[in-house]
Formats: sequence, C-alpha cells, structure tokens
Amino acid sequence: MALVKELFLVTKALHEHVSNDLPTELDDRDRYVEELENYLQKRAKLLDEMTQKTDFNEAEQKLGRAMVKMNADIQQKMEASKGAMRLDMQQLKKKKESSKLYERPYNGPTVDGVFFDKKN
Repeated sequence: MALVKELFLVTKALHEHVSNDLPTELDDRDRYVEELENYLQKRAKLLDEMTQKTDFNEAEQKLGRAMVKMNADIQQKMEASKGAMRLDMQQLKKKKESSKLYERPYNGPTVDGVFFDKKN
C-alpha cells in the first residue's frame, strides 16, 4: 500500500504542477521544466518498482483509477505546454533570422543585379 500511496502522491503533485500556467519568463520556465522532469523521474522510478507487484487490494485499485484519470489530464496539459514552447521557439528562430538579414542584407544571394549571358 505504501508504494501505491507514494505513487499517488507524486502523481497528484505532478498534476498540480502541470495545472499551473506555463511561465512566460525564461528563468521561471526553466525552473518549471526542471520540476516537471523531477516529478516524471520520481514517478517513473515508482512505476518500475510497482511492475513487480501484481495483486492490489480495493483501496489500491481505487487510487489506481484516480491516477489513470489524472494521467489523462497530465498528458493533455503537457501537450499544450509543449505546443506553446514549440511556438515560442519558432518565433524566436524567425526573430533571429530576420535580425541577421537586417544586420547583413547583402550576405546571402540577392535577386537584384543577376544577369545571365546567353551565347548562341
């Protein structure tokens, strides 16, 4: 029972963590992701230990059903956070590319001044 209860508590903490909005500041976002990784590592370790156990009593089964419901919500919120981070990364990449073009406008190939000689 102790292992299942500990897994339930870690899952509940993870659920509460992902229920919070994704921070906008980079330092806060890094801390958010680090905490998320810590919860996931703890949970994975407990799940590995729990795979050896096969028989569960009624209370453990009840906690298991609650964890399955929380897990679905956790996955959905993690996907939303992943999408938001991916969008931010794409916007950052576009900003970098546009600032490079602004700094060095003649660095890349240009359309102006291109002539093709044609000999017959």
